[in-house]
Amino acid sequence: MPAAAGQVVRGRVTDTDTGAPVVGAAIRASERGSAAGADGAFLLTLPEAGEAALRITAVGYQPVEQTVAVAPGDTLRLDVALAPREIRTDRVVVTATRTAKALEDVAVPTTVVDAETIRRQGAVRLGDVLETVPGLQLFDDHGGGVQVQGFSSDYTLVLLDGEPVIGRTAGTLDVDRLTVAGVERVEVVAGPSSSLYGSEALAGVVNLVTALPAPGTEAGALRLRAGSYGQTDATAEAALGRDGWAARTFVNRFGSAGYDLTPDAFGPTVPAFTDWTADLRARANLGAARLSLGARLAAQDQSGAFAGLEDGAEVRYDDTASRLDWSVHPELALPLGERFRLTTTLYGARYATETRYRRQSDGRLFYSDDFDQRYSKAEAQLDALWSARHLTVVGAGAIDERLAGDRYGEDAAGAAPSAQQVYAFAQHEWALSRLLEVNASARFDAHSDYAARLTPKLSVLARPSDALRLRASVGSGFKAPAFRQLYLSFTNAAAGYSVFGSTRLEEGLRALDEQGQLAQVFLDPAALGAIEAESSVAFNVGAAVDLTPALRVEAGAFWNEVSDLIETQPVAQKTNGQSVFGYFNLDRVYTRGLDAQVTARPLGGVEVVGSYQFLQARDRDLVEALETGTVFGRDLDGRDTRLTVGDYGGLFGRSPHAAMLRATLTRGSASASLRGRWRSRYGYRDLDGNGLANRDDEFVPGYAVLDLTLTKSWATPAGRLQAQAGAENLLDVTRSTLVPSLPGRTLFASLGLSL
Repeated sequence: MPAAAGQVVRGRVTDTDTGAPVVGAAIRASERGSAAGADGAFLLTLPEAGEAALRITAVGYQPVEQTVAVAPGDTLRLDVALAPREIRTDRVVVTATRTAKALEDVAVPTTVVDAETIRRQGAVRLGDVLETVPGLQLFDDHGGGVQVQGFSSDYTLVLLDGEPVIGRTAGTLDVDRLTVAGVERVEVVAGPSSSLYGSEALAGVVNLVTALPAPGTEAGALRLRAGSYGQTDATAEAALGRDGWAARTFVNRFGSAGYDLTPDAFGPTVPAFTDWTADLRARANLGAARLSLGARLAAQDQSGAFAGLEDGAEVRYDDTASRLDWSVHPELALPLGERFRLTTTLYGARYATETRYRRQSDGRLFYSDDFDQRYSKAEAQLDALWSARHLTVVGAGAIDERLAGDRYGEDAAGAAPSAQQVYAFAQHEWALSRLLEVNASARFDAHSDYAARLTPKLSVLARPSDALRLRASVGSGFKAPAFRQLYLSFTNAAAGYSVFGSTRLEEGLRALDEQGQLAQVFLDPAALGAIEAESSVAFNVGAAVDLTPALRVEAGAFWNEVSDLIETQPVAQKTNGQSVFGYFNLDRVYTRGLDAQVTARPLGGVEVVGSYQFLQARDRDLVEALETGTVFGRDLDGRDTRLTVGDYGGLFGRSPHAAMLRATLTRGSASASLRGRWRSRYGYRDLDGNGLANRDDEFVPGYAVLDLTLTKSWATPAGRLQAQAGAENLLDVTRSTLVPSLPGRTLFASLGLSL
């Protein structure tokens, strides 16, 4: 590569312990800087010849200061080795910008939960981690879904090492499917990320990031945990690092005997299950290139029971289900000179389930349901480090998704539903000065099932001082119609209702009519047309200030406007009195709110984090109807009353107020982690048929949950031994069938050995 004009210093930054390149280092001289690339390379142009004092810093490393002398027009080669700090931190993130970047320099709302915090909390599944992330809420709907800025689980993309985890039920991706064994950190980006990740990232992104051992490392670990309700978690892990390659693998078994919150009704609230996960992560240096491989296999079996009615008599059934999902993720990173890096990725995943209901009296099969989703992706990304002030990322890819199952009919050609997609994205980071950085990104998606979409985003980070960060962003997001909204063809055998996706609605109604099952048709499906992708415009602003070295205060606000929200509505009535439902673009929705967080370290080994969120999540059409006085409700005495906006509790499942408190005390090899979370009441159902929650019996009452974990470790000849004991839901809060994930107070103990 030709040398730049003037006085140039170029070189490489490496780790003194491992010799590996240091990503994200900053080299400064006379207020000029350069970020090291993927292979640790940097390029610095000095304003004038002579001596220059350089300062080289990187997150997790001791800074180095060095004086160099550069002659006019000369190019100086400088190799720098940085020593890790005694306590290494995980403050570099990749999710927000698709490149490694210090958390302090990210312009969008981003939270990182590192491995040490996960360990001290005693977390074993992703849900255990996310429930203490400020601004997030977990909600029970076909599993534990995560809400970000008031959006349901459908709108948050969950990644494992940057690749999507597939397999949703009614839009919910159950976060407790994922173990946090082997996870180095969990990164949460709030706000639309469609400009980099496409559909499902309209509300944000959750990324589980794994780690590989350093060269010269030989490690292993055994961990066993047992708790209330027969819950167990066991992990065996091995890691090996050598010059030029590294690998880590583990096997995890997670299980429970289930529990019952409604003893008067037959069958458990949560069935017994056993969940197995095997995972492999590996990396090898092939000259200047780096080849990585990620592979995961997970399987679950569960068994429960329930009772139904046949001819007025109770009939009991066994409910068994199984799940298999796997993913493979090879990736090749190739430096192209000192300024460019090309990364090519292949990704394949499959998610399959089987459900069977059998009558207990004679073993007769009453109901069966199979589901099979397959996902394939190929992508290339080019990073270009033009100078200390400019970094560009461009990429393109293609996705193929295929679906099969009892609830999904074949297309006109007799094949299973499928969708194809091509996309391209670009991002440019521009450091105008030490005080101001701008990030602009956009993505173009062309999909076989909906119109092409362009989703831009602009974010700004200002640093008026070392103690103050100001952030602002504006961007758009989109959510593609889900397979169920397009292709579902389902009739509930027990309840008798039917649901059809938009591409199946006309033929579904025709079939029901031919069978004599239709009593009345409300809407002509031929006049409805195809559903469109949902879209949003979002604004985020925030500030973080270090009032003292031990006290940080953060505050932010967000506003999301969503159009073409896809909802289900009755389109016909069957002769049995039940409805036929279809999917349509109907509503306009907004979510807006305020976030605040305080982090204090008043004493050595003590950290206290407290947060609060105010949220409004509302249907704009419904708000306008309430303002005009055209919405009525029925009180508990059966009287109709005119409702106002003040009677509107917001979208179902959203609490207007939520708070979190996390306190950690560390003394040598012992620690205590106390965590509390509270959410105000939220709407759960509509009993008076007006489309909103307005009566007390339509809400889940607010509740608070308190967890405590105690940890102690010892050095032994065999390795480091760690013992842990804890109590979850110390206040013994339950909400019966409304919040099935709260079984009451649970106790656990664990023992782990790190070799």
